[in-house]
Amino acid sequence: MNSAPVRPCSSRPIMLTAGVLLPLVLLLGLACGPTPTARDASPIVVSEDPAQEAVDRPQAVILKRGRIEYRLTPKARYTLRGIVLSRSGYSYDAMAKLAPCDVAMCWGELVKGRQYAQLKWSQSMRWYWWKYGEGFGHDETWVARWSSNSHIIPADENLERAAKSLKEGQPAELEGDLVFVNWTAGGETRWWRSSLTRDDQGNGSCEILYLRRVKQGGKVYE
Repeated sequence: MNSAPVRPCSSRPIMLTAGVLLPLVLLLGLACGPTPTARDASPIVVSEDPAQEAVDRPQAVILKRGRIEYRLTPKARYTLRGIVLSRSGYSYDAMAKLAPCDVAMCWGELVKGRQYAQLKWSQSMRWYWWKYGEGFGHDETWVARWSSNSHIIPADENLERAAKSLKEGQPAELEGDLVFVNWTAGGETRWWRSSLTRDDQGNGSCEILYLRRVKQGGKVYE
């Protein structure tokens, strides 16, 4: 059996000169990065607990992703100020279309004396992980009390890009609502519920944050 050679779409090769390629690269970089909506050079205070205020009369937010309609019920207004430990994007798990990014952060006692820098931080499968040596001086409960992993549901694409662009090791401020999520799939109603406390651990202890505002490096995205 003989096979014919594959012919190119055009017999004339396209040549990109440096004068064309560089502006194109810069344009693509700008298009993919987040766009600041304001500037705020005031310092981010990372020594305090996240601010949380209960929502008395929550108004649900409906987000449609593909064929699924998600109902987000705000349970608390939430502002997290801390050091970014790690961030991870998700594309293929069950919740990726709704929450495409997780951000792990620390504050308070872990920030004092840069104790967080004595640990190795990582994220996978919607969990965050840490390792420390024998001389660290604190246990798992203590570390969990001053750190968290937030599942980020961005209010728009610019906020998604901002969350995915957060610089590790730098202070940041995330603001939005902690939400309970429900949706129907396969004829069944399903739930995804945010933690509403900072001292829990294990499955269900992550915050689910409907993100409305990000601040880092003097730039604000909202």
